Amino acid sequence: MRRAGSVECAVVGLGVLGAASLLALARAGVSCVGLESGRVGHPDGGSGGETRIFRTAVATGPDHVRLLDRSRELWTGLPGAPFTACGALTLGARDDPRVRAVALPGRTTVFDAAAAAVRWPAHLLGADEVAVLDPRGGLLDAGTATRGLVAEARRAGAAVREGVTVVGIGRRRGRVVLHTVDGETVADNVVTATGHGAGLVPGVTGIEQRRVVLSWFGVRDPARFAPAVFPPGIHTAAPVHTFFPAVDGATVKINHQQPQPRVHSPADHHPLVEAGYTRDWAGAVAARLAGMSDRPARLESYVEGYTPTRRGIVALASWEPRTVVLGGFSGQGFKYAPAVGELVADLVRTGRSGSPAFAPALAAGG
Repeated sequence: MRRAGSVECAVVGLGVLGAASLLALARAGVSCVGLESGRVGHPDGGSGGETRIFRTAVATGPDHVRLLDRSRELWTGLPGAPFTACGALTLGARDDPRVRAVALPGRTTVFDAAAAAVRWPAHLLGADEVAVLDPRGGLLDAGTATRGLVAEARRAGAAVREGVTVVGIGRRRGRVVLHTVDGETVADNVVTATGHGAGLVPGVTGIEQRRVVLSWFGVRDPARFAPAVFPPGIHTAAPVHTFFPAVDGATVKINHQQPQPRVHSPADHHPLVEAGYTRDWAGAVAARLAGMSDRPARLESYVEGYTPTRRGIVALASWEPRTVVLGGFSGQGFKYAPAVGELVADLVRTGRSGSPAFAPALAAGG
């Protein structure tokens, strides 16, 4: 049996949230190791689908806005340029509550349909629709972002072990023992950021793993769908969907916002998408995007963790000493990850978090 060295903190799961936590811990001078069951940045979990929207204009309150401002600062300073500062859009009827909620004075600009057509010509808005621009928003490359965080954590002194599966957590003389398939790792503290493996810590409830299906469609003129003139965003009119620029120079990505089935275990998830998945809605989306095909060029699925409140869990597990539970960010993890990593480092070092932004979700862990 392999017996790994002792550290102050072990981070289990190096998706974007675990990777950001590992970096923040290392930068804070905490001796730490990150354990990842696969390869860092693999596409099967929360890093699937290549790109993510980043926005700072959100309807969840000023605490969240402050965290997102901090995340943007950290993303833009990360080597490897995972963040493209192209803005982010919310499109929909002027009186739609979801549109009004993100039209934050001093932070966004609202364009009527005519002005939006000049600035973003690929979008075909109705006369009563508007575009809300969050100029501090942009596009994140998921794999590059996760790998960049881990690379910086290594440079800051963290150890990283890939291909290591943690099968259980125990205690020995007041310390945490992580049992792996090939041995154990001993730490003073543990951060669990394992996505579909949230059950690693007994008693954690409220996180469901759900399938996410993404569709890519060809476009006639890729230049009209480049990030500068086609930033990522959401259209709130049915069929509600998020849209992403043609970073491959050929296709745009669409995420149709419809309920997806629960995934009870990794073995339950089948990445192949059923034929006809886009049949009922692709035509309506194509009618809003000039030059987009209504037939998908590619379909993929992956798994994300959701909570009933759609707010992530960042919590000390009071029933499991020295254990921080992290997860259930409901598709929002990439936006918050760098700032959440700093909150996690505070929890590990002091037992306190510097932000109440995720307080409503903390009870879900206990």
